[in-house]
Amino acid sequence: MNKPNPNPKFKMNAYVILLHLRSQGWTNTAEIWKLLGWDQFYNGMALQSYGHINEMLMYLSEQWGEDISRINAFVFSHKTECTDYICREVFGTSGADEQPRPKEIAEHAAKIAAYPKWDKIVEIFRREAFEAADK
Repeated sequence: MNKPNPNPKFKMNAYVILLHLRSQGWTNTAEIWKLLGWDQFYNGMALQSYGHINEMLMYLSEQWGEDISRINAFVFSHKTECTDYICREVFGTSGADEQPRPKEIAEHAAKIAAYPKWDKIVEIFRREAFEAADK
């Protein structure tokens, strides 16, 4: 897998969202809107931004040879439900019609909490975001 290289604005947005996810444990679309200072919700920009988090985690998993749980599973829709993509790709359900059970969400959250390299990952996102902003 090649290293993801989205538009610089998505890198900064991803960094800000990742920091928020690490500090709060979850977020939703309304919080992302406020967090990024938008006057309205830009669905495409949001999807690209937290999609970059997912792509980078998959890239780092491959590079480091270890499983990194996808933290963007805790970016919930306004209904506090997982997106179709997360239902399928992270929890193995058929999509929005079949949400993960609370036990599955708790198990996924426990894997995220137990992962020891989050500071290193956040630093990678920070460096990437600020390098892109300097260009």
